[in-house]
Amino acid sequence: MNSPRLNLPYIAQSQAQKEITHNDALNLLDITTQTSVIAIDFTPPGSPANGDLYIIGGDTATGAWEGQETLLAGYYDGWIFVTPQQGWRAFNQADGMTYIFDGADWLAEAPGAWQVPSLNLDWEGLGGDWQNPRYRIDQSGLVTIEGVMQNLTASNDGVIFTLSSGFRPENDLIFCGYSAGGLSRWNIHADGDVEVAASNMFFTSLSGIQFYAAS
Repeated sequence: MNSPRLNLPYIAQSQAQKEITHNDALNLLDITTQTSVIAIDFTPPGSPANGDLYIIGGDTATGAWEGQETLLAGYYDGWIFVTPQQGWRAFNQADGMTYIFDGADWLAEAPGAWQVPSLNLDWEGLGGDWQNPRYRIDQSGLVTIEGVMQNLTASNDGVIFTLSSGFRPENDLIFCGYSAGGLSRWNIHADGDVEVAASNMFFTSLSGIQFYAAS
């Protein structure tokens, strides 16, 4: 017999090996309490550690997750699957967003937190009242990059920073930007590299770059 809400196993009277039932219930609580998942994915990781927790995406799941779409998958010497209930929330470490289960799928509750990248090639934020470079993703998967940077050494073209996993486009994209010298070019690569060409050391802007992250 199990509990009516979280389906936690009860210990029966005079039951042998009570510790097994008790530990199974603790594992389920470990999954459903203060839920924080590594990522939303449909392919299980190759070498999971005990306590790793994922949301299985709505796409066709593979391997040990086959047929378990939208469920929570926790690893405890083997995969444990928990069916979410409407209204459950989970924090996704991969994109910094909180997701809510609407009874059919997991939906982002609000735009994720701004991510502040470390800049390469001696670039830095313009500072003052100007927004320094940053990016985030909203509930629809739309990624926004904004901010202004400067270089105290030279107008160094190349890869300025790399977007985190979950923020990257499906294919390489080109955007027009603006700098102190006029137009600049931004290449947003599918591997996450954010590359500038025709930059200007006095200021080069990233604002206006938006695209949908790869699903």
